[in-house]
Formats: sequence, C-alpha cells, structure tokens
Amino acid sequence: MKTLDFSHNATALGLAHGPGVLDLVDRDPGCVDYIEMPFEQLRHNPSLGSVQEIAPIVLHCASMSVAGFIPPSQQTIDEISLETSRTQTPWIGEHLAFVSADGIHEEADRDTAPTNLTYTICPQLSEEAVERVSMNLESLRPKFSAPIILENSPQYFPIPGSTMSMSDFVAMVVFRCDVGLLLDLSHFMITSMNTGVDSSQELEKLPLERVVEIHLSGMKLADGIVWDDHSVPAPPEMFDLLEQVMRRSRPRALTMEYNWEAVPHNVILSHLERARNILA
Repeated sequence: MKTLDFSHNATALGLAHGPGVLDLVDRDPGCVDYIEMPFEQLRHNPSLGSVQEIAPIVLHCASMSVAGFIPPSQQTIDEISLETSRTQTPWIGEHLAFVSADGIHEEADRDTAPTNLTYTICPQLSEEAVERVSMNLESLRPKFSAPIILENSPQYFPIPGSTMSMSDFVAMVVFRCDVGLLLDLSHFMITSMNTGVDSSQELEKLPLERVVEIHLSGMKLADGIVWDDHSVPAPPEMFDLLEQVMRRSRPRALTMEYNWEAVPHNVILSHLERARNILA
C-alpha cells in the first residue's frame, strides 16, 4: 500500500479519481504523486481501495455537513474514520458546506425526517454560520486519525441572511477554527464571477499561508451563471490565480479535478506539466 511522502518538502501533484484516470496513471505512473479519492465512492464500492496499489490516496469527503445544523449519522462517521485509518490519508478534505437540512413541517406540531440534499450547499455567510462550523469541527475532529481541512464552496446566487463576502467568511472560519484550507480555485473564481468581484483582489483577503491543498477544475456559463464543471479543463485564468497563490503559500498538494467525464490524456498531462512548473 502506497502512502504520500512529504519528506522532500515539494508540493505533491495529484488527480481526482474519475473516468480514465487510472488508465492514465497505469500507463504513466510518474505523472502524479497521488489520487484523491472521494469517501463516498469508497463507501459504495470498497474495491476502489485497490487504487492504493498504484498510487497513494488522499481522502476527500462530502458527508460531514460541517456548516449545517444536522450532524452526520454515527455510521457515516464510523465509516469515514475507517477509511481514514485504512488509507493513511494525510488529511481529510471536507466541504465548507452542508448536505442535510431540517425536514419540512407537514403539520405545525410534527417534524419530518431531515432532508438529504445529495449535494454540498453553500451556507449562509455570517458569524452565526462561523460559530456553527466551529461547534461541528470541535465535535468531529476527535473522531478521526487525520486532520480535517475545509474547502471553500462555489456561490451561485446571493445567500439569504449573509452579512459578509465569501472571502471574509472563509478567512473568519480559518482563524476562528484554527483549520487548514483546501483552496478550490475553481470554486473561488466561480464565486467571484457570480458575485461581481475581482478574483485577484479577493484572493488577497484569504489566509493563503493556511492553504494545505489546492483544487483546479473547469467551469461553464449557463443562463448567466458560472457553474462548477469537472468535465472540462481549467481556463488559463485559473493558472494565473495559482501563480498568485504561490507567491504567498507553499501548499502540500495540488489536485486536478477532471473527474466527471474522461478528459483527453494529452490535455491532462499538459495541465499537470504547467502546474508542476508553477509549483516549482
């Protein structure tokens, strides 16, 4: 079983698990240092753990609902803990979002079961939400053998009740919770474009020295909104942001998330090379 070695102090370069990724890594084992594996895929298909015979695994997660009011089930926590120990992941990347919500009140005096949203939802950007994240992390952290780092969400529309920008919210969470940041540059650029702010200026508001891992992926414009899209390559502007980040940060890992559809191998390899040059 392969695990990541950070003794060389260089930023590791990886790919998110998805169509065509294992074929690429099998043909060119030296092209990446690790594969980022979603916990949810391991949960539904434990045989994917065999990936670790080819490359180390970094565990990603979308099940803790860190920014929500409905905690994950004990079974979910136990299974995340099991995969954390089994893979020996250096950290668990989790979304700064929620995946469950209160049930709809069918009658005034009766609650339905919590609703599973099946997707990570951007929380309200407020001090109340920051405190909720802090409380949830305080409960979750002791349950795992690896640290949790938090990933900024994409924002597609104004969040009701918000009192601050996404950049200010992420910065407040990082300092209040003393937590590492998984900086998704695609989510960051999407948020900047959808809220009409300058991504380069907003980036300087973030505590970039706390970045542990970076995500890069593509995006698309539909109906006037910019959406996350892991089936297309990252645009050139994303690499410009990466260069800006690297002026202030030395992350431990950078993950290309081309994992919704099979992206041509020559495109992936060229982007890996471009990222490697910037990281160097």
